[in-house]
Parts: sequence; structure tokens; C-alpha cells
Amino acid sequence: MPVDNERIQSVYDRIAGAYARTVARVEAPSKRRALSVLDLQAGERVLSAGCGPGLTLPHLAARVGAAGSVVALDAAPGMLAEARAHCRRHGVAPRVSFVRGDMRRLPLPAASLDAVFAADVLELFGRADLETVRAELFRVLAPGGRLCVVTMDMHDVPESPFLQAYEWAYQRIPGFALVGCRPIDARGHLEAAGFEIETVERDSRPGGWPVVTILARKPASGD
Repeated sequence: MPVDNERIQSVYDRIAGAYARTVARVEAPSKRRALSVLDLQAGERVLSAGCGPGLTLPHLAARVGAAGSVVALDAAPGMLAEARAHCRRHGVAPRVSFVRGDMRRLPLPAASLDAVFAADVLELFGRADLETVRAELFRVLAPGGRLCVVTMDMHDVPESPFLQAYEWAYQRIPGFALVGCRPIDARGHLEAAGFEIETVERDSRPGGWPVVTILARKPASGD
């Protein structure tokens, strides 16, 4: 059975430091490649949704420049503390707003962002919550705004020994579900929210860990 998101938040809060030194470093190269897909411009307003320990935040800040703005949002205080420390080490902390918040209730005005970067986070939500999250991401983007998602994709499961083993562990190893992640139909969820899909790219992390990067856009006439 899926684990509720509040328990998952608690787990990531406790393991934030270890996560920053291990898993986040494995994820980082594919996240940096995804930033090229998002193609941020100087002066843009971008949200890092579920920023985790913040390894991509200096890159976001560099791309939008002094005239832009970066919001780093995470539900786990430990992750935000790691993100803030990482940004201080890279000299960009004053240019990033750190917000503790829930992606199901984004504390941001409608149509207030040019772009959202959501990497390794959508798969932390069960189906019902994910419907709310995708609607929130659509709401906060301005018409024509872009959403870049990096995630495990359920369509990769049949061809991926990594994801097959992951699913086996999720269902059979007590406590494994507390990590929260499961492959999702990312494209289907984004299209259901009203996004237009522009690109879909597949990548592989060390250990045969497959991820998909999707660039989606809110229609220019979107509300």
C-alpha cells in the first residue's frame, strides 16, 4: 500500500544530510542536463519544486541572473537546511528564496512563474495527491510557462531490470516504501493537467537507473 506523503516528508527530513552526500550526487548530472532542456533565460522567475539538498540551485541562479528570481521549495526542513548551506558555499544564497511548503498547496500566486523545475519529486506522491500537485504546478505558471520534470517512468519498467527490482523491493521489503518513490506515467499526468508536451528525453544514471526528462508548456491561452 502507498505510504502517506507526510511520513515520506519525515523520512527525507531525517536523512537529508546523508542524501545530499550520496543519492543527490548520483542524480545531479542528469538534473544538470535537464536544465539545458528547460533553457532558462536571464530575468525569468523559476521554482525548484521539491528542491531537496539544492545541488541544482546555483545553476538555476546563474541562468536567470541578477534580474531573475529563484524559489527553492521543499516540505522537509532538513532538505531546505542542506539547500541553504549549499547555496551559501556557492555564493548565491542571497539570490534564492527558501520556502518550506507542500506541493499540493503551493504558497505562490497564480501565473507568477515563467518556469518550474521538478526533478525526482513527482514520484513521491500517490495518484490522488499527484492530481492535486499537477494542477498546482499548472496554476502557478504564467501562460506559456515551462515545466521540466525528471522522474522514473512506468513505461520504462518492462525493459529495466533496475525498475523491476525496485518495484519488487517496494512491494516485498518492509519499510522500503518509506522512500516513497515509484515509477509514474509522467507524460499522462502532465497532459491530463492541460500541459502541452514539447520534448521527452530518456537518460540512464549509474547502476542502470533510468529516468525520463519531459519539457511541458502551459498553453499561451491557459488560465
